[in-house]
Order: sequence, then C-alpha cells, then structure tokens
Amino acid sequence: MTFRWMAALAALLLTLLAGCGGGTDRTKAQVRLVNASTGYAALDLRVDDEARQSGVAYGGNAAFVEAKPGKVFTLYSPGAATSLLSFTPGVSADKYYSVLAYGRAGALKQVLLDENNAQPDTNRTYVRVVNAAPAVGALDVYITAAGDSLDASVAVQAAAAVDAVGSFITINSGTWRVRATVPGSTAAADVRLDVSGISFGSKEVVTLVLVPGPSGVLAKALLLRQQGGIDVLAATQARVRVATGITDMAVTLGGSPLLVASGLPVVTSYAALVSGSPTLAVTVGGTAVSTTNPTLVPGTDYTLLVHGTAAAPLFKWLTDDNAPLSDTTKAKLRLVNGSSGFSGSLSMTIDGAPLSETVATGEASGYVTQAATTTADIAVAATSTLYTATDRTFTAGGVYSVFLLGASGSTTGVFRQDR
Repeated sequence: MTFRWMAALAALLLTLLAGCGGGTDRTKAQVRLVNASTGYAALDLRVDDEARQSGVAYGGNAAFVEAKPGKVFTLYSPGAATSLLSFTPGVSADKYYSVLAYGRAGALKQVLLDENNAQPDTNRTYVRVVNAAPAVGALDVYITAAGDSLDASVAVQAAAAVDAVGSFITINSGTWRVRATVPGSTAAADVRLDVSGISFGSKEVVTLVLVPGPSGVLAKALLLRQQGGIDVLAATQARVRVATGITDMAVTLGGSPLLVASGLPVVTSYAALVSGSPTLAVTVGGTAVSTTNPTLVPGTDYTLLVHGTAAAPLFKWLTDDNAPLSDTTKAKLRLVNGSSGFSGSLSMTIDGAPLSETVATGEASGYVTQAATTTADIAVAATSTLYTATDRTFTAGGVYSVFLLGASGSTTGVFRQDR
C-alpha cells in the first residue's frame, strides 16, 4: 500500500511540475539583459545585489533568468565595484522581458521591453523600432526589397525619436533590406543605416534597435526576436571627405568621385561609401599619383587630408569623431594642419585662449570643448598669424574642424561644422 501511495504522489508531482513549465517559478518574471551599448563591451546584471547575468557582450544572446517583481536591478561593468545604473523595472510574474541597456560610456540608459506580445497572422511579422542612438538623432526607418528606391518607398516609422519605443507595425514576412535616414530625406548622403538580407519570419514578433556607429553619425542595429535570439546587424558603410590645398586635384574612392579638380583649397562634404578596402585613385593636373588603398571601418567617418606639393602630394587618413559631447550644452572642435612649407607647428586660440595643442603638418589635434557662442574669434598661427575668423558660431552639441590648407605664403583657413 505504501509503495502505491508513493508512486501516485510521484506521478502527481511530475504532473504539477510539467504544468509549471518544467520547474519554472511562475511567481517570478523571466528577464534577460540585452547589451546595446557602444560604451561598454560587457555588462553584468544583478537583482537585489545577486549576480544574475555576467559578461553580456554587445548583441550577446543572454538566456532568460528568473527575477522577482519589485526588486532593484543594477548594471555593472564586469569586475567593477561601483554600479553604472540602478532601477526597479515594472515586471510581472510569469512574463518575459528584455532589459535593453544602451548609451555611451558614462551615460548608460535602459528601457524595459515587453516580450509577451501576441503573434501576427501567418506570413506576417510584427516589427517595432527602438531608437537607442542618441548621437545619431531621430531617424526614418524603411523596410524594403533589396532593389527598391527610397524615393518610391514609405517609411515604416517616420522620425523614430531617440529613447522611444515605437508601436508595432505589420509587414509581410520575408527577406528584406533595412535602411534608416535623416528624417524627411532619401538622399544617399543622408542614409545612416543600410543592411540587406534580413529575415523576418512568419508569425514572428521582432524589435529593431538602432545603435550609433563609431562616428556618432552612421548607425548599426540589433534585431531582437521575441523570446528568441538576437541578430547583430553590422554597419556596412563609412563616410569619407577630402581636404586639400593642392589645386587641380581629382580623387575617386571605390569608383565614386570625392573631389573633382578644383582651383581652390577645399574641404568636401562627406560621401557615404561601402566600407572595406576600396581603390583610391588620385590625379593632379590630370597625371595619376601613386596611392595606397585605405581600410575603412564600418560606421566610421574619415577625412583624407592631402598636403605637401602638387609634385609630391602626401596623404593622411584622419578618423573623425562626430558624436556630440556628453554635455550637449557645449560644442567640440579641433585644428587640422594641411599646410606645407612651415618649419614649425600650428597653434589655435579662441577669443585669445589657447584651446588646442600645437599640431604638426599632416596631423589633427584632439577635440576640445567649447562653450556655445555666436561671437567666437579664431586665430591660427605658426611663427605669425596665418588665419583669423571673427564672430563664428558654435552651437550646443555641434562638432567643428578648423583646417589650414595650402603652401607657405598662400595658406587658406576653412572653418567647417562637421555636425
């Protein structure tokens, strides 16, 4: 009799466990940390100071873990004693959630994503957009066939705001191309993300998370599949411009013209190109110049600084940081020395105060902070003053470069707002 009773009890317990999801505690929420931060290579999640997930890398597929509702969540850098962010998310028992952590170093943010949404119909996909790219700003988001023109397409979400979780929209399931642009523009120069071959499954619910690339202007993305995996959608483009004081020069990169022969020192606008190692071709006065092909990192902005002389041009690839400062009430700027024929370095002052280290020919200074103003007086000098500009405007959140281009005796200063 005892044996029969124990067998019946065991069967009952197995039934109860199966009904509870194989041992899942239905009094707790199921939570995963999603690291979408460009400032932290890995993050730890603690719940009520108990380690729950450790070393979650950017776009890493962390498993769901149990967390009791009403508890304090804390994010840390691995091994750090001081927390980066603490919050109490509004999670409910027996529900699934993703804690999306994003933002630059020193400015980490989080948003809670509900992962309990009903499925769409067969051959349909629900998509929502989260703009976790404060440096990039608001974006129009398009989901189209690979060969569709943006001019003939309609954004699935217009002006997706930073820090906002968009509403779900329904699209046909399939393999699509995702592009994001400056709001209201479909111009090639205003495309901030362009990734093809993305699969949107039948009856699937997905969240497209927009993240800033290294430059702070181009974007990359994560695709979160509800209660499923995470796809990392890497940036495929870089932006390049040319700055030179050498006249009658033409520059193409990967077959795209960046500079048509000019009679004046010039700083071109940025052009978006496919990243990688495109072929660089340069002519001066119609004669080809020997060059080396660059390696362009996806999501990065570059200035190709060409200095020296027409007979012997020199090339320097500068990596541009066009992300605004954490203190968005201020601007940042740098000095770029593209001059030739000077024995010393250049220095720069703003309203008489030195704001930059001395800069050798073919180099750029580090970026420095500048208070927003409409009356800045700029001076650049070597042994004597070479360039002055009065009443220049520095807008809050702006990024600026001051270029000195050309040979001794005929240098030209160019004041350029890069962002």
